[in-house]
Amino acid sequence: MRVLGALLRASVLVLVFGAAGPAGIARAEAPVASFSWFPSAPHTGEPISLASTATDATSPITSFAWDLAGGGAFGEAGPVIATTFPTAGTHVVRLLVTAADGSSSIAAATIQVTDPPAGVLLPFPVVRVVGNVLRSGLKIRLLSVEAPPGASISVACRGRGCPLSSERQAATTTSVEAVTLRFHRFERLLPAGVVLEVRVSKAGRVGEYTRLLIRHRRPPLRLDECLDPAGITPMRCPSGG
Repeated sequence: MRVLGALLRASVLVLVFGAAGPAGIARAEAPVASFSWFPSAPHTGEPISLASTATDATSPITSFAWDLAGGGAFGEAGPVIATTFPTAGTHVVRLLVTAADGSSSIAAATIQVTDPPAGVLLPFPVVRVVGNVLRSGLKIRLLSVEAPPGASISVACRGRGCPLSSERQAATTTSVEAVTLRFHRFERLLPAGVVLEVRVSKAGRVGEYTRLLIRHRRPPLRLDECLDPAGITPMRCPSGG
């Protein structure tokens, strides 16, 4: 009953089919079909509870039939059923209720299903840069990335003095929790004004973005943010991520 109490009433379309009462006199009222679902904003693959909230003032409701395809056949079931939707988008669900006197009605509602929010890449990547600050820039002695198996790491270099424009490596899947990859070709003197961008990504996950601006006589200006699940655009890290 606690779950049913949490259900939100749906906006439904109701079709009523009357039944004749004694001596062929049509009954004054017919069952009112309606249903709710929980959670109210489901994600793909997430279990959803559908619960009838149908009422009838004159005759008990004896039958519940559900159409989860929004235009298919009704299947007999109880007043509460569970289902999942494998795809995002709008899904029409119908409920047919029948009272003891044979009268019935149908309720239809549209459920909006969305993809679940992207999870954070775990363990979260660590970008390490070790070097010597010089008058002309930064002499990098170590540029490495620690990332979980399956992650893709790219290093892009912009500005005059870059040894190459970009390099990409993949964290080969292994039995360890994290893989450390080293980018030797960038371990050299980088003059002031050069910008290094490190992206650590994995499909469907929020990754890591690090930006280094090489400066004269000062440590590089470093910016660490999260990376969108597409692995392209820096973004604010999710709350608690």
